[in-house]
Amino acid sequence: MASICKAARRLPASFMVGLLALLAWSPLAVARGNGIQAGAGRLHFGADLALVYDSNPSFAGEPTGDLMLRARPVISLLFPSDFVDFALNGRVGYDYYFGVQNSRTSDLSAVTGEADLAVGFNPRGQFSVFIEDVFSRTGDPRYTSLSGRFDRTCNEAKLHLQYKPGGGALMFDLAYGFFLDWYDKTGFEAEALRSYSHRVYLSSKWKFLPKTAVTIDFDSDIRRYPYAYSNGTSNVDLNAIRVTAGLLGQITPSFALLVKAGYGDSLLEAPEGYTGSGYRSAIGQAEATFQRGTFMLQAGYLRTFQPTPLFAFMGQDGFYLRYRQQIAGRFELAANLNFDLLGFGTGVQADAGSRDDMFLVGGLNFAYHILDWLSLSLDYRFQSLFSDYQQPLAGAGGVEYNKHVVTFLVGLDY
Repeated sequence: MASICKAARRLPASFMVGLLALLAWSPLAVARGNGIQAGAGRLHFGADLALVYDSNPSFAGEPTGDLMLRARPVISLLFPSDFVDFALNGRVGYDYYFGVQNSRTSDLSAVTGEADLAVGFNPRGQFSVFIEDVFSRTGDPRYTSLSGRFDRTCNEAKLHLQYKPGGGALMFDLAYGFFLDWYDKTGFEAEALRSYSHRVYLSSKWKFLPKTAVTIDFDSDIRRYPYAYSNGTSNVDLNAIRVTAGLLGQITPSFALLVKAGYGDSLLEAPEGYTGSGYRSAIGQAEATFQRGTFMLQAGYLRTFQPTPLFAFMGQDGFYLRYRQQIAGRFELAANLNFDLLGFGTGVQADAGSRDDMFLVGGLNFAYHILDWLSLSLDYRFQSLFSDYQQPLAGAGGVEYNKHVVTFLVGLDY
């Protein structure tokens, strides 16, 4: 999660807050030490070592729990400069399942993690160029139309241009990214789920007060599925666009407000025989944040959509609540609650039928920072997916599941 957030920091504001809303829960970040001087830069290294009980590691309707040992070596190499700014972050390791209740769950053991790279040319100047790459390896279905475990690799390579005339009161961002979502081969014809996309991001921001800005944001996702299922059907290509305009404001020293509204359109390219229609609707976000000292409380609503396999697209109406509190300088308490209404497009299979889901995610995390670079944390997370979908996905089972995860984590980031 940490590396994803660092890569997202140069995205236009609307894309970053949208990403944070979609990532429904994350543990507290581990504090960072001074690292090791490496010429003009600094090398940080560490590890996350966690013992996890997962009541449903397969995201199945009839769960089998297991213990898992998660090891994540951590590396961060930073070379800040006014001419060339370089940042490399990696958190990639191994998840080992013990197969306590059923030996078959040990087959879920896999290499997982994420990494990102960002190189900025003239990063603090009037005109800047960034070359960025974000990589992840996961088995979490997140907001796909599937509920089982499907290991896959995601990568987005991006060229990002930024222009700040007039001392920074105006800011323009233009970026192009090439994204791959590549599923491993499984019994569910996962090759047909594989996709690639061309993404374009455009953002303009006018800061007309010191802590208040008007933004206009546009992004597109030209999604393609190069493989078909064995029966000849294929997933639906989209030329999705989203455009919003809004206000980012620090209303008082303790209260901030974000309001955005706009339009989203899937612009689908329907294959022969597909009778479904696309997503065309108003989209937007409203978010209020109260922060005083070490206390933070945030509540928001997000309406958007995204491409998804099997059902062309998925519309989302999401409500979220976040809380964070630092106690006595060394303790931190955080809680998250997300509730999403998910409406899917027409299925690509002839008898797919309609589908609407409810997705509930919550978490509670308690962390103790022994040193600036060493921490212990205990957290609990739950997920529940409820659906009216009556047609089981052939070879993949149903879509509903419940999941509880308890994690004890030792985090080192020096």
